[in-house]
Amino acid sequence: MTSSDGGGERPADTLPGYRTAQDVAGEEAVQRFVDALGPVGGHIADLVIEVVFGKLHGRPGMSHTEREIITLAVLAALGGAEEQLTMHLRISHRLGISPAKVIEVFAHTGAYAGFPRALNAVETAKRFYGDLGMLPLEQQQH
Repeated sequence: MTSSDGGGERPADTLPGYRTAQDVAGEEAVQRFVDALGPVGGHIADLVIEVVFGKLHGRPGMSHTEREIITLAVLAALGGAEEQLTMHLRISHRLGISPAKVIEVFAHTGAYAGFPRALNAVETAKRFYGDLGMLPLEQQQH
């Protein structure tokens, strides 16, 4: 795997955040994220990965799963972040967070951030879980 610092490619293994990101999100997902930003935003990918996974995910006090649940709630509350929400739905699925729990997170978020944003997040989740063949969600457990 490679990362770009704006001055050329280098092995991502030299950056501690990349190792954590690979553990949490999977190597393919991390590489997809880096590739998607391409030559224009490689340095931004490094920054995001190093801050989120190198600094925040490395802190004591919360598990990766707890941090991911918070991330889902925040992205739902922000709205307009459907691409990032889909990426984090993929991570939450990898971490074993059930679809029913994800929908419950969005329902709870709706009470504080507004139901239109929660409904948009549910729609994003519906597409994501539908692509995995996991609908209807009512059959899933927390």
